[in-house]
Amino acid sequence: MAHGPSRRFTRLGAFTHRRAWIVVGFWVLLAAVLNLSIPQLETTVSKTSADFLPRSLPSNQHLEQMARDFGSPESNAVSSIVMVDENGFSERDEQYYGRLVDRLLHSDDVAYLLDFAGHPITREAAASPDGKAITLFVAAEGSVGSTRAHHAAQGIRQVIDDAEPPSTLQVDYTGPTAALADLFSAIDVSLLIITGVSIVLITLILFTVYRRFATAAIPLITLGVGLAVTRPIISFLGGHDLLSVSNFTIAIMTALVLGAVTDYAIFTLSAYHEGRRSGLPVGDAVATASGRTGPILVASALTIAVACTSMIFTKIGMFSTAGPPTAIAVIVGLLIALTLPPALLSLAGRRGLAEPGAASERRWQRRGTRIVRRAGVYAAASLVFLVSCSAILFTHQRNWDESSMFVYANDSTRGYDEVYKHFGNNAIAPEYLIVRSDHDLRNTSDLAALELAADAVARLDEVASVRSITRPDGKPLTESAAGYVPGQVGSQLGDAAKQLGDARPDLRRLASGVQQLTDGADSANARMPELVDGTDQVISMATGVLDSLDSAERFVAAATDSRTDLRGAASELRAGLDGVGPILADLRRTAVAVQPALDQFDQLFGPLLRSRSSASCSTDPSCAAARAAFDRLNAATGGRARSTLTALRSAAGVPAEASTRAGRSVFALKDLLGRLQRLLGQLDGRTPDQVRSDLVRLRSGVGELSSGMAQLADGLHQVNEGTARLTSLTDKLHAGLRTATDYLTDMSAATSAGPGRGFYLPAEALTNPRFVEGAKLLISPNGRTARMVVTWSINPYGPEALERSRDIAPTAAAALAGTGLSNAEVTSTGLASLSADMDDQLTRDMLVFGLVAILAVTIVLAVLLRSIVAPLILVATVVLSFAAVLGVSTLVWQHVIGIPLDWSVAPISFMALIAVGADYSMLFASRIREESAGRGMMQGMIRGFGSTGGVITTAGVVFALTMFALMSGTTLNLVQIGFTVGLGLLLDIVIVRSVLVPATMVILGDRMWWPSLGRVS
Repeated sequence: MAHGPSRRFTRLGAFTHRRAWIVVGFWVLLAAVLNLSIPQLETTVSKTSADFLPRSLPSNQHLEQMARDFGSPESNAVSSIVMVDENGFSERDEQYYGRLVDRLLHSDDVAYLLDFAGHPITREAAASPDGKAITLFVAAEGSVGSTRAHHAAQGIRQVIDDAEPPSTLQVDYTGPTAALADLFSAIDVSLLIITGVSIVLITLILFTVYRRFATAAIPLITLGVGLAVTRPIISFLGGHDLLSVSNFTIAIMTALVLGAVTDYAIFTLSAYHEGRRSGLPVGDAVATASGRTGPILVASALTIAVACTSMIFTKIGMFSTAGPPTAIAVIVGLLIALTLPPALLSLAGRRGLAEPGAASERRWQRRGTRIVRRAGVYAAASLVFLVSCSAILFTHQRNWDESSMFVYANDSTRGYDEVYKHFGNNAIAPEYLIVRSDHDLRNTSDLAALELAADAVARLDEVASVRSITRPDGKPLTESAAGYVPGQVGSQLGDAAKQLGDARPDLRRLASGVQQLTDGADSANARMPELVDGTDQVISMATGVLDSLDSAERFVAAATDSRTDLRGAASELRAGLDGVGPILADLRRTAVAVQPALDQFDQLFGPLLRSRSSASCSTDPSCAAARAAFDRLNAATGGRARSTLTALRSAAGVPAEASTRAGRSVFALKDLLGRLQRLLGQLDGRTPDQVRSDLVRLRSGVGELSSGMAQLADGLHQVNEGTARLTSLTDKLHAGLRTATDYLTDMSAATSAGPGRGFYLPAEALTNPRFVEGAKLLISPNGRTARMVVTWSINPYGPEALERSRDIAPTAAAALAGTGLSNAEVTSTGLASLSADMDDQLTRDMLVFGLVAILAVTIVLAVLLRSIVAPLILVATVVLSFAAVLGVSTLVWQHVIGIPLDWSVAPISFMALIAVGADYSMLFASRIREESAGRGMMQGMIRGFGSTGGVITTAGVVFALTMFALMSGTTLNLVQIGFTVGLGLLLDIVIVRSVLVPATMVILGDRMWWPSLGRVS
């Protein structure tokens, strides 16, 4: 490609001059047709926006696989609904929650829910400590960042409103997906503002530079037509799935097209003015301007296009949807810039419009002269400044917190604020630890292994809590602690020991009673021979009685000629005895009546009748005289007097004694007859022989009793010995139980919590309500996949969480080593994991498209400049410029403002600066080489400064203002991108292109153009 006007593009300029109206009419008509026949780009993006997350991200795949394991639709669009009532949850709030859950379950926009708060057992896991807020996990349909997910977010918010929340209840849909949906909505609003601000700023700078309406109108018309043509083309390609588009397509493409097309028009306008100043007619000036700028515009557009196209190798949706569409739009803008500005200049020039103003070449030549004279100083100073700014990058942090990117509060940011206020941490951005096995995990050993993993992760300093099947509400099941069972056993043993202690007096009384019983048994056993002898005697007597009965029976039979039996005779005899009673009574009365006379007789004759005189009679003279007289009478009668009186006394007393004896005999006889009757009654009709048989059995039984008593005595001796031993052992058992109780109690205290907690879940605990309810949410229906919800104690968007998220799965896997789940698949996913994987992917994408872009731009520059050294120098300065401005931006945003740069800033800024910055250096270097031919580098530098300084500065400022216009948006990522790229363009214009590049070229001299060292025409 020749340095100087290109014949090919000169002919193109001449053609546009001759067919100016046709060219202008073509582009205007094309713009009108395209905009009338094709939907606006915003409409297409709202319907076909591509996924934001690459499906190949490991954490994304884990999230979708988790949904499949639990029988839910595959979705990575996870967020939460936060409900807050500052007065505490009321019955109306609970009713609303029930309505909301029911409607969400029937909504086409919801993939699945995790309803912890709806179950009393697991409610604590979703309720704030102050009881004023609860969360509801919602997975929306679609992939995060996609059109489907964006529409699902709008649908979920509509469901929230339709469920009619109470006036005291604040309900916010928040979380990663909700924040991204709000971010895209904010970008949609921002794009209109940004476009309007860009046009206003470009208009102001153009009127400031050119100070003529006609002149300023040419770039403005060009950029207007450029947008009007490129936007429908990209919309058509995106709407027919020929390109992937998103909100970032609109933002990045619009900014770059505005800047590039405006710059191209300014380049052409500057070359036209140069021609007019040299005295060329309008037609020749237009043709010359096209010939001079055409190659530069092509090279510039190609550098931008290849830099943007290199993003086709990326996987992050933001880049893949922004790069290729922007490349196509820039190429279309190039076609417009090659034809429309020359045509407009031709029409304006014919009417004496768009004429050049005062030249500024001398001012720029003086600057070039100063740099030439002190090239080494300027080069060193600029390098020191750029390297110093670049060094700040060592502190650079990528910001993955999309919730911090909003200029104004919205639904998702309010939700985040409420979560931090009431929960103390970001409870709605958890990690999910997934353990996948080839068998059912619902058994004690595997649950113990899962608890080991949960406990290990919970011990990480950055983790606030872990909810798992073994701790469904974030706290370990009480029954699962290894110390729980010992504690229960220890408690029961303690109760048993107390009961034993209380029972020891009773046991001693038992032992005493057994001793007494033993003594009694010994005594009874010793008396048993007497019992046997007595029984024998009784049986002998009974046999005699029976024999007497037999005799009596025979006697009665003989006496009555068998007319009656013994029973009847006894009855008759007793009846007869009843008749004797009155007779005996009369005799007794007679005897009683005679008794006084008998008493007087005894008193009178008693002393006389005794054979010897009594002492009392001897001392009584009368009695002694009578006694002497009676003795003489008795002697005189030969003893008959005493015997006669004695006989008379005996005869007189017989009736009374006889009646008394007869009465006693009758009574005894009646008693005997009664006993005889009772005996006969007891026989109950049995014969004496039958009774004798019973007596035989009685003797045998008493013998057996004697033998049994002997055995009982022996047994009681053994019981007594055993009771004594039991008492002794009980004392020892009581002491042992106290020791065991103390040991198990201490063990329970040491193993129920803390490092020694351990795990043991008895079979009955599997039916624990907390376990059952938790299992529905935390273990898959087939039992082979368990998930744990890990809540961070730190900002889940921060770099510390991203770094620590890589340790969650390895920590859990290490805890499972040596268990039945040592071969289980352990993965993690969630906001931090997704961000960490995105961070890794971003590094890979930047490395890929950065190298591709640098290589492509270098090749384009090498072809244009026909050099190897120059392209390398120019690309190196642009890369250094990018590093420097990113360092300055890091200083401003991260260290001064306190908001780290969004992760998208660096790659988008690199793409813009590597392309646009190379353009300006390329235009500058190309013109210097042209001016240096035949004059030397020094003269070429000064002349090149004079001819390009004003135009490049104007173009750079216009492009910078276009990028600064992004700062009028309502999202900080666009603000940061606009700030960084705009500042980078100014830095490139003021330092790189105006100082570093010319100073380096002066130092290198003609070596800059190696291997082509001369001018080629």
